Formats: sequence, C-alpha cells, structure tokens
Amino acid sequence: MRRLAAIALTAGVFIATWTLAFAHAEPARVKPGDGAVLNTPPTQVEITMSQEMAREAGQNDIAVFDAAGKQVTVVAAVIDNGDRRKLSVPLPSNLPPGAYTVKWKTLSADDGDAASGTLSFTYDPARSPSPGTEDLRPDLLGKSTPAAGAAAPALDSGGGGTSWVLVVAVAVAALVIGGGGTFILIQKRP
Repeated sequence: MRRLAAIALTAGVFIATWTLAFAHAEPARVKPGDGAVLNTPPTQVEITMSQEMAREAGQNDIAVFDAAGKQVTVVAAVIDNGDRRKLSVPLPSNLPPGAYTVKWKTLSADDGDAASGTLSFTYDPARSPSPGTEDLRPDLLGKSTPAAGAAAPALDSGGGGTSWVLVVAVAVAALVIGGGGTFILIQKRP
C-alpha cells in the first residue's frame, strides 16, 4: 500500500514537472495594446510576460518595425530590475504616423524555453483611437479569462497551448492521486 501511494505521488510530481517544461515566457500584457490605434506616438513598448525572463545577453528583446520593414528601435530592450517579467524598449521621439509591427523574443528563467511572436499597433492622428488588446493573457495575470474573441499573441514556438496541457496534466495527476488514495482506503487492515 505504501508502495502504491509512493508511485501515485511520484507520478503526480512527474506530471506537474512535465507541464512546467511546456511553459514559455509569453506576453500576458502589452502597452500599447495589440492592434491599438494611437493619436499620439508611444514613447515605449512594454510587455509583461507570463514568467520571469533569464538574464542572458540577446535572449530577451523587443524590436519595432515600420510598414516598410525598417527597424525603428535603436537600442535593445531591457528587463525591469524590480519585476523580471517586464521587458521594455524606448521608441524614437520623432516616430512618424503609420502601422508598426512589434517582434518579441524571450528566454524563460523557469525552464530555459525560448518563445517569440509578433504584435502590432498603429500611430495615426487622423483615426479614431482604440486601445487594442492590452491584457493578452489575463489568466496568467491572476485575472479572469479573456472575453470571447479576444486576441491572443502570435507565438512562433507553440506556447499558446500551454493552458490545455496544464489542465490535462492536473486532471491526470488528480486521477492518479485520487485513485491511489481510494485504493489505500478500501484495503483491509491486517
């Protein structure tokens, strides 16, 4: 009986560890919002990731490109010293109106997994402003789940399915641990 309980506990720990291996430091919040239309030029792009980022040179960055594909950011993004989930990069003060693509990449401090993707915003003084989607993954910020139709960030590394992997792994772990506990409870004591 003790052996079965040990096996169930080991399986639960293995499954929990396995699910963490599929996690990525992906955008949970972004300013300006993904798809935003701004009447004044933003001074920076700031992304709050779902996990802390590893401090390794060149592994965490934000690059902003104009509609022609020319990079407008001139310095590398920096990780916030007070919150290693925040990554930001300043934008030029003379940013011309137009559509911009934000390319990001991260290296998770939790598991060393890399992730990357794209977001966008438009600076146009003549259009009606729109905040876009700032909370990309509210479920990773301790808030409620996103509303139906809310945009999720584009991920090149497949990190978008992390939530389902975690749900399935927790369900399997609960089944294994619950089954082991039930087996122990129904056994006759000598």
